[in-house]
Amino acid sequence: MKKSSNNIYSCAGISKVFAFTLSQTFKNRAYRLSFIIFVVMMMTMGPISYLGAAAGAGAADSSEAINDEMELKNIYFVNDTHVPFSSADAELENTGFAVAALSDIDAVPAKLADDEIAVLIDRENTDEVDTYVINAIISDDSYISGSELNALCDHLLERFAQARRTAADLGDEQMAVLQKAVQTGGVSTYEEYEAKLNSTYTDSQLQTYNSMYSIVLMILVALTGSFVVSSVMEEKTSKLVENLMVSVRPLALIMGKILAMMCYVFMMIVLGVTGSHITNTIAASIAGPGASAMAEAGVSLNFAKLFTFAGPKALLMLPCMILTYFMYSILAGLLGSGCTKIEDAANATGTVTMINMVGYMAGMILPMMASDKPIVAIVASIIPFVSSYMAPVCYICGRIPLWSFLLGILLQIVVCVVLFLICAKTYRKLIVNDSKKFKLFDIIKLSMAKEA
Repeated sequence: MKKSSNNIYSCAGISKVFAFTLSQTFKNRAYRLSFIIFVVMMMTMGPISYLGAAAGAGAADSSEAINDEMELKNIYFVNDTHVPFSSADAELENTGFAVAALSDIDAVPAKLADDEIAVLIDRENTDEVDTYVINAIISDDSYISGSELNALCDHLLERFAQARRTAADLGDEQMAVLQKAVQTGGVSTYEEYEAKLNSTYTDSQLQTYNSMYSIVLMILVALTGSFVVSSVMEEKTSKLVENLMVSVRPLALIMGKILAMMCYVFMMIVLGVTGSHITNTIAASIAGPGASAMAEAGVSLNFAKLFTFAGPKALLMLPCMILTYFMYSILAGLLGSGCTKIEDAANATGTVTMINMVGYMAGMILPMMASDKPIVAIVASIIPFVSSYMAPVCYICGRIPLWSFLLGILLQIVVCVVLFLICAKTYRKLIVNDSKKFKLFDIIKLSMAKEA
């Protein structure tokens, strides 16, 4: 029995810590307010984007004509849709482009001259609404500017929408819906275009889904990190920990807090996702039929869609969230237990927040490079703390291979295990220490020291 009581990996008493911590969390006014704000934020972000887009679409003018003269040898038109639209329907007169020839072909040429353009009109992967994207593809060394081609894409977007209207004999209201369901995919080189062929979702969908995932994960980690650090410091300064350690094992203290906070935060996520689905449904009915096209294109912040857009694959996000949660929580617990004064807790929280924000910014920015620079997405999906924010959605959307996703998960598990072992070896010493502030490297050295 004595050997068991001295086991540094024992979690005896964890249920007591869990119940006590969770009850204290909901008794705290600040955490109750945080709970409400988070749920309300998730419920309102989607409707705001719906209604804002609806208002913007109503006030938008048709795209301006292209002013600069651009001489081109050929523009190839590749129409991979069922909508009748050919080079003759483009009507490039008075657009500023002097084109020697227009050609309708079946596939994008593998090689383009510097003065040639390929225009690809394709149908995106949607189930309920036909969504189309117009892409302009140039040679790797083309001298044609992106702004000029973007203007060309905008012009073709209008012409394509008009072709759909003519073919289907639609009215103004139905035409407004169709206009929202057509978008320009921008300008890319042939190499970049080839990379996009293997993608399941559009760049806008990837960016929207990863932004939603990053927002949820960032708030989860931010709330958890600050709570664990402050809770550990409160126990140290009040000497409550000395009483707790009589009946509760040291490791149970930190793990009980982590599990209690996980319950608290995931309750927020469940309520926020459920509320988001309800409010987005209401907003879609108010915004009109164009809202459904907007949702299918992946440009509305409907957090409920975050966990359903990829079917069973979306379930991968939940264990990835939990893994990230434990990684940051154990780190926060170690840093908090190394503090000796209340003011030290601010530095510990700041360290966790800084690492968290680096991962969050990576999750917001790097997916935009996933199509054009696949190697960036693959490398970022492997690095711990950064991979947490982008690997799950990038893998689901087909931007990174399975092996890099699994390698990133494996490295995160390794980091969690290492932090757990350090915590088990040092937490008792750190939690009763009130004379010296331990930084992360000091804690690592302490875990490597031999027992006296």
